[in-house]
Amino acid sequence: MTVANIVPAEKLPSAIPPEVSIPFMLGSISLAASYGSSFFLVDALQSIRQSAATAGAVISTGTIATILCSLVAGRIAESLGLMRAITIAAVMMAVAMICFASASTLTLFAYAGGLFLGIGWSGFYMLAPLQVLGHVRAEARIKYLTLLSGSQMLGIGLAAPLARTVAETTGSYIAVYALFAAACLVAAMLLELAGRGLAQAPQTKLPTIRLTLEGVLKALKSNTRYPIIMIGLGACVFAGLSTFQTLYAASRSQSADTFFLVFTLTAVFMRFAVAPIIGKVRLERVAAVLVICTIAGLFILFVNVGSTVNYIFGTMMFALGYGLSYSTLNSMVVYIADTDGTSLAIASQVFTLSYFIGLFGFPYIAGQIVKAGSFDNLLIGMMVLIVANAVLLATQVFSASRAR
Repeated sequence: MTVANIVPAEKLPSAIPPEVSIPFMLGSISLAASYGSSFFLVDALQSIRQSAATAGAVISTGTIATILCSLVAGRIAESLGLMRAITIAAVMMAVAMICFASASTLTLFAYAGGLFLGIGWSGFYMLAPLQVLGHVRAEARIKYLTLLSGSQMLGIGLAAPLARTVAETTGSYIAVYALFAAACLVAAMLLELAGRGLAQAPQTKLPTIRLTLEGVLKALKSNTRYPIIMIGLGACVFAGLSTFQTLYAASRSQSADTFFLVFTLTAVFMRFAVAPIIGKVRLERVAAVLVICTIAGLFILFVNVGSTVNYIFGTMMFALGYGLSYSTLNSMVVYIADTDGTSLAIASQVFTLSYFIGLFGFPYIAGQIVKAGSFDNLLIGMMVLIVANAVLLATQVFSASRAR
C-alpha cells in the first residue's frame, strides 16, 4: 500500500478518524474472538472422537507457529505493506477456522488449523500496534493502544459464551468454527477499509520494521529492556494464574468460571473506561499503581480460605493491575525508544515477543512448581515475579532521572 502523506512525528494528529478507528477496532474484536476459539478446541475435537492429546498437539503446533512467525512478521510487513500484512493475517485466521470446521473429515486439518491460527494471530498481534505508532502523536499512543488491547480482550471474552450458545443450538462445533471463519473474513474487509483510510492519513515513516539480531540486541541494551522484561514477567503471572485456576478454585471451594468472568469484565471495562484519560498521567506512575494492584490481587487470593467475596475482590484487583499493564508498558517502550534513538517498531515487536515467551513458556514451569508443592507455592512465586517488576520499574525511573 503506497504511503501518501508522510509528516514529521510532531505534526501527527492526536486522534485517528472514527471512520478508520471504528472498523479497525471492530476487526480486532472479531479476530480476537476467533483466537479465543482455541480455548475450547479440546471440547471440539473430543466431540468428533479425538483425544485430548490430539488437542494438546494442535495447540502446541499453534504455539510454535506463533513464536516463529513473530520473528518474521516485520519482514513480511516490509515486503507487503504494514496494513496489507495485517489484513492477510486475518485471512490466515479465517483459513484456520475453516480447517477446524473440517477436522471431522481428516485429523490433519486440525493440525493445519493450529498452524494457520498461530501464523495469523501472531502477525496481527505483532503488527497492529505499529499502526498506532505511525499515525498519532506520542501522547495519544497509550489511548489507542489501550483501546486496541480492550478490543482484543473483549473479543476473547466473547468467544466462549458465543461458541457455547452456537454449539448448544446447532449440536455441532462445525457451525461454531464456520461462524468464526465468517467473522475473520468480515474482519479482513474491515481492516482493508481501515487501511484505505490510513493510506491517505498523515503518518510518520517507521525507518525499519523487520526484526534483526542487531535491532533486538539494541532494544535489550537500551532502557527499553525494563518494560520489555516487565511484560514478560507479567505474562508469566497471568499464564500461571489462568492455566491452573481450576486447581486454585477447587482448593478454595470456588468455581473457576467466576475468575474468568470477573477478570474479563473488569479488564475490558477498565481498558475502555480509562483509555481517554490514561495518557494524561505519567506512565511510570500508572505502572507503579498497576504493580501495586497486581500484587494486592495475588495476595488476597493467597490468604483467601474460601470466601467468594474475597475471591471476586482479589480477581478484580488482579484484573485492574494486569489488565492495563500491557498498553501502559508498551507505551513506555515506545516513549523510551523515541527518546534514545531505538527503533520504535523493533522495540514494540521485541516487547510483544517477550509477552509471547512468558505467556506460552511459563505454564510448564508453573506446572512443575504445582507438582512439587501446591498452588500456594505458585502464588508465592508469582508474587515474587511482581516484586521483581517493581524493582525493574524503580531501576528504570532512577536510570531515566540520572540521564536527565
